[in-house]
Amino acid sequence: MKKITAVIAFLLIGFAGFSQTDYKQKTIDLITITSGPQFDVVIQPFVDMVPEQNREALKKDLKASMVDLYDKLAVVYMESYTEEDVDAILAFYETPVGKKMISETPEITKKSMQIGQMWGMQLQPLIAKYSE
Repeated sequence: MKKITAVIAFLLIGFAGFSQTDYKQKTIDLITITSGPQFDVVIQPFVDMVPEQNREALKKDLKASMVDLYDKLAVVYMESYTEEDVDAILAFYETPVGKKMISETPEITKKSMQIGQMWGMQLQPLIAKYSE
């Protein structure tokens, strides 16, 4: 009887672990879909800092570093979104408007960063006023 109970417990733990792994992978897929297109836009200023002959190698290394980052971010997402939430969000990104959102996000990010930089420059006199 103890053996049967132990086997059942082992199987349940195994299935729970598999489910958690699947959930985490789906969450990583979500992060990849939502953050991946923006990645090139965000890293471009860093890439521009290195000599041109090293830029592709830097991009490759930066992209490789994303695996660990996405794994850590998945834990954060999983604190806020259930597996059902992740499934629903992934389903949205399969719709025409979801696909459009993904394709348009890099350009929106680029323009938003430019606006944010200009806004930050406009804030400098205001911050200086209150720093005295």
